[in-house]
Amino acid sequence: MVLEIATITLKPGNADAFISVMPDAFPFVESTPGYIRHELHRGIENPDVFTLFIWWETLEEHTVSFRQSERFAAWRAVWGHLMEHSDMVHVTQVY
Repeated sequence: MVLEIATITLKPGNADAFISVMPDAFPFVESTPGYIRHELHRGIENPDVFTLFIWWETLEEHTVSFRQSERFAAWRAVWGHLMEHSDMVHVTQVY
């Protein structure tokens, strides 16, 4: 299992809009083969920064099955205009 961790920094003042559109975006991820589950967390000190956790069965199911599909473009079309930038890493559990 692979955990994708994305830190999403929004343009200032867009947090409420981001939260309101995410229910429209998540079905594009959830319908991808290999998707397990996700969580979205909002920063306390900086409420325009969100951390997205998505669990995948394999790395390729994120990097190929999702990122190279039309689902990724549709996912970003829902909320990408609200984003200033993002950083992403993949990790696997050790303990």
